[in-house]
Amino acid sequence: MRSFIRVLVIVLLVPVSLALMTGIVFAVDRATNSGEVLGKVSAADVDVGGLGREDALAQLLELEERLAATPVDVRVAGREFSLVPSEIGFDLDEDAILSAALTHGREGSITDQFRWWIGHFGDDDTDLDLPYSYDEVQLNRIIARWEIEGIADPPYPGNVQVADGAVTIEEPRAGTGIDRAEAAALVGGALADHHREPITLPTRFLEPPYTVEDLEAVAATAESLITGPVTLLDTATQLGTRVIVPEAVLGRSLRIERDDLASPPRFGFVWNNEPIADYVAEIADRLTTEPVNAELVIEDDDTVTIIPSAPVFEPDLDGLSEAVRFAAGSQGRTGTLPFEEGAPPDVTTEDIEALGITGKIGEFTTYHNCCESRVTNIHLIADAADGAMVMPGETWSLNEHVGQRTTEKGYLPAGAIIRGVLYCCDDPINIGGGTSQFTTTIYNALFFAGLDIVEHQPHSIYFSRYPEGREATLGWPKPDIVLFNNLESAVIIRTEYTDTSITVKVFGDNGGIRVEAGLSERYNFTGPRQVVEYNPDLAPGQEKVTPGTGGWSVDIYRYITYPDGTTTTEEWTWHYSGAYTKIERHPCFRNDTCPED
Repeated sequence: MRSFIRVLVIVLLVPVSLALMTGIVFAVDRATNSGEVLGKVSAADVDVGGLGREDALAQLLELEERLAATPVDVRVAGREFSLVPSEIGFDLDEDAILSAALTHGREGSITDQFRWWIGHFGDDDTDLDLPYSYDEVQLNRIIARWEIEGIADPPYPGNVQVADGAVTIEEPRAGTGIDRAEAAALVGGALADHHREPITLPTRFLEPPYTVEDLEAVAATAESLITGPVTLLDTATQLGTRVIVPEAVLGRSLRIERDDLASPPRFGFVWNNEPIADYVAEIADRLTTEPVNAELVIEDDDTVTIIPSAPVFEPDLDGLSEAVRFAAGSQGRTGTLPFEEGAPPDVTTEDIEALGITGKIGEFTTYHNCCESRVTNIHLIADAADGAMVMPGETWSLNEHVGQRTTEKGYLPAGAIIRGVLYCCDDPINIGGGTSQFTTTIYNALFFAGLDIVEHQPHSIYFSRYPEGREATLGWPKPDIVLFNNLESAVIIRTEYTDTSITVKVFGDNGGIRVEAGLSERYNFTGPRQVVEYNPDLAPGQEKVTPGTGGWSVDIYRYITYPDGTTTTEEWTWHYSGAYTKIERHPCFRNDTCPED
């Protein structure tokens, strides 16, 4: 009994052990081949079985390159042609083929995969489909060319021609041709055949693709395009001109092209540009604009605007055929006259933008009495300085810019300080007197703009109409006021005046700084100085004294606050020496010959 049981156990354990061993082998096979193509799998003549993803993809890319480069031989009505698949964009879908190869034997549940493994163990030979694509339109054009070149009597589609305005028709006729649909299917299907067996394309008797009525419709369209002139309107410039292209020019320009490589052949209307361009070129001068310089404009409210530049605009002779094509096909037979840019202006919008002038950065006004000769001088020098521009890094001199003040320029004699004494008006220095009021005004405008004033000189005598210490005199060639533009932008000086005031404004971009002025108390007081002059109009021994004034020193400060809150302080000192005490005497005092009482 015990022997029987032992035998029974052994009999039962053997198949269980075999099944267990088979399962272990299956699991090991799947684990060791998890990234490889299972079984004997091929694509065309390329074996990818047992290959990993990268190796399999490399083999498929080589297959694509070989198929694209290997010609397909074709026979048409006894003539032989060949097609290189790359010419029609042959593209093998390697990703799809690789995906199919890697999923082979791995579809379904683990039980399904085990059954497949058992059923194909040691015997599996699978040939994968080759999905691919190509340019069907290009293939059809090549087949059409084979028909033209390979068949002696193909069907003739007829023709429509235009010559000097006359439209003529050539009638179509039947002939032997390629069955293009079947031919395209045969050639397209052979692209993935690595054996490259020659193909014979079927031919048959074919009616022409067009009737006489079809061609008459094409001719009617051509007639409508060239019957009557077309008008091209100028919408690009302010001239508002128009060009009328006459019927005769249209008749010389239109031609009809037949594309025999299309299926069926296509008729196209093409406009020859040359006759139209020759016609318009004769009147091009009156259609061409002058260049417009860009301009920086400072408005009455001190805002800065830029009037943009414009280059020369001239008719685009090369674009006329397209404009005529549109006009001839429109209901009103009108279109747009094409223009192109010619020579640029001397000053472009980019040039003005590069100046960097964004707004007003400084302004100052001083006041004076009306209607004096000095006011004329102030207005003349203001006009001369108006609009002066100083580029970044440049130095600008008022004297160099406006020149010497002369009677030829309209300047009048007016009061001036001569050798410490205020005189008027018989000295040449008096010509242009009073212009120091303008100098003081421009100095303060530059001061509050934060600009670097490298040269200026206050008066020796203090005038209460000017800010104490913060003023400037002017002479020829010195004293002068000289500016160094320390900004990244250009600077423009603008002037305005009334009968009783003069204003200077400075425009540029100083980075948004804030400028304030400061003044110390007076100190270092000095008494008046004396000057002796001999006046023959006085009686011998007579003396006339004009009292002078004393002097003092002051310190002037400029406080600059930057947008980030940091500040700097600039300081300088000026000493007013005061007016001289003028003592006038008869010339006899000079040599001590005056009579005694």
